[in-house]
Amino acid sequence: MREVDKPASPSMSLSRQREALLEAVDQGLAVLGEIVRAAIYERIERSYQVRREEIPEKVEIFHKALQDLLGAGAKVMEKLIARSLYSRLGLSFTEHANWTLADYVNHVKKESSGE
Repeated sequence: MREVDKPASPSMSLSRQREALLEAVDQGLAVLGEIVRAAIYERIERSYQVRREEIPEKVEIFHKALQDLLGAGAKVMEKLIARSLYSRLGLSFTEHANWTLADYVNHVKKESSGE
């Protein structure tokens, strides 16, 4: 069984969640193209002081940055990232109309801690 196929469990490490989130963000932003993805990462680092590798710890700021940069498109991008995150962790994704990426990330943390 490949790592991404393993179901989530209370023992899912935070480092695995972190890695999965970064991969999901990369994949989500890649739909805009490599140059645009690089430009978004650069702009978020310069304007919001959040480097790519800090996104898991600063997901609320990343959410705000996406809103500022993508406008209404941020909601679509966040759902795309969340769907990818859940898939990478072997979780079932359920869309929630008013959830942000931070809400989905917090839900993953809660699910994996067994709460």
